[in-house]
Amino acid sequence: MSLSHTGGCLCGATRYEITGEPAFTIQCYCRDCQRISGAGNLPLYVVPRDCFSVSGPVKTHSRTSETGNDLELTFCGECASPICNINSKLPDRVFVMAGSLDDPALFSTETKIYEASRQPWDKS
Repeated sequence: MSLSHTGGCLCGATRYEITGEPAFTIQCYCRDCQRISGAGNLPLYVVPRDCFSVSGPVKTHSRTSETGNDLELTFCGECASPICNINSKLPDRVFVMAGSLDDPALFSTETKIYEASRQPWDKS
């Protein structure tokens, strides 16, 4: 039996399903993730790309990250809630915003990255 996790945006127009367990989880403190999340860090639930499907209106934004990787950011097309991103460094993975999971308690931090960019007020 395959595990299934679901999630979506704030308004409910965009939904996704993950089949299986995450490949890994990270809590990222880079400035890109701070800007995406509007917070001091971004918890990411990283899954194999072939285990992730999204439905509903989405918009994407492409940019080059601070570290030189190409990012494709996916947002709800209605409310603009961030859903996930794909990083050219690991193109076979989807970096799902852990806060968008229907059950965010599934997330636990394995690794913290780019802590040099951590804001002094972010105690997580």
